[in-house]
Amino acid sequence: MFAIVNATVDPVTRPRISRGSVLVRGGKIAAVGLSVKIPAKAKRIDAKGKLLTPGLIDAHCHAGLVEDGLPGDADYNEKTDPVTPQVRAIDAFRPTDAALLEAAQSGVTSAYVTPGSANVIGGLGVMVKTVASSLDAQIVKLDAGLKMATGENPKRVYGELKKMPSTRMGTAAVMRKALTDAQVYAAKKLAHRRKRRAKEPFETDLGNEVLVDLLGGKFPARCHAHRSTDMLTAIRIAEEFKFKLIFEHATECRDILPELVRRKIPVVIGPTFMVRTKIEVQRKSFEAVRDAVAAGLLVAITADTDVTPLRYLNVYAALAIREGLDSADAMRAVTINPAKICGVANRLGSIQRGKDADLVLWAGDPFDARSRPAAVSIGGEPVDLTIRPFGRWR
Repeated sequence: MFAIVNATVDPVTRPRISRGSVLVRGGKIAAVGLSVKIPAKAKRIDAKGKLLTPGLIDAHCHAGLVEDGLPGDADYNEKTDPVTPQVRAIDAFRPTDAALLEAAQSGVTSAYVTPGSANVIGGLGVMVKTVASSLDAQIVKLDAGLKMATGENPKRVYGELKKMPSTRMGTAAVMRKALTDAQVYAAKKLAHRRKRRAKEPFETDLGNEVLVDLLGGKFPARCHAHRSTDMLTAIRIAEEFKFKLIFEHATECRDILPELVRRKIPVVIGPTFMVRTKIEVQRKSFEAVRDAVAAGLLVAITADTDVTPLRYLNVYAALAIREGLDSADAMRAVTINPAKICGVANRLGSIQRGKDADLVLWAGDPFDARSRPAAVSIGGEPVDLTIRPFGRWR
């Protein structure tokens, strides 16, 4: 049990508290405010002159699947079939990825880890803490979303293999067929149950089981889409099959803001701090974050590790501020908004009683590239800010 006192506390979901205190007990935030009653046995940490924020959150990355420094052993794309909903990121996740420790040391305390975008339907993602005492403690939410992909990536991967899809039309057709097959599968399973044929087990299909869960609202589709035409196609399909949709990257979201706002579709924008490597990212800009927020969308900023380093998430938010994003909106875009998008806002994303004690103490402005955390806590446990990631395991 410990208490951080005399800090400027940014709860994110309500106004900042000058000279505030936060009491942590059992890995959770027990109290926050101006006049917190602190037990005599609690360790006191005087944070005078410092800013306390929630741990930063990335709503889309591949950390632990593409291990930093070991790209040849990447495990984030099952490039053998364009439809692989049954694969799960957790089954390839490596907690010892150096990128995760470096992220924690930089104030990024949790992230949504997802399969890649080679497949039209790529598999299930997982929400994790960047550092924890065990893998069980690291997992925040299993099967938190189903990866889908449109645009250049799936048509390139399978076009080179002379397989469908090799066009955007093909991608949409593959997606529709998979979802239609899942509907038929669900109907057959229901009919089998109604017949009560206990002696004849139903032949389970793991991929269809996942798609049935998607259609049943168990988790959203996390759809890779850069171009507005791809987003519009995904919207049509989501409305045809009635599943929840979240866009990843959303480079051209400004072209279709009215459509996105009307449907209240969240967007995870980025990675924007990179060169324009392909046609569909030619119009990328941090201005997209500003305009999407101004339009009223739920917006998160992503590093998309391993594309850009997870540890610089606060810097990417700072670059969005440079393009006109309000600093309070920038903080929400890397804390409570990704927590909401990933379905974990009951535990993460703000400094609030009952939530996980994922906290970052900053000596300077979090959105100044020169700032480093003075202290980081994940689940109430301090993160060692001095250890060298590769020295720890190799």
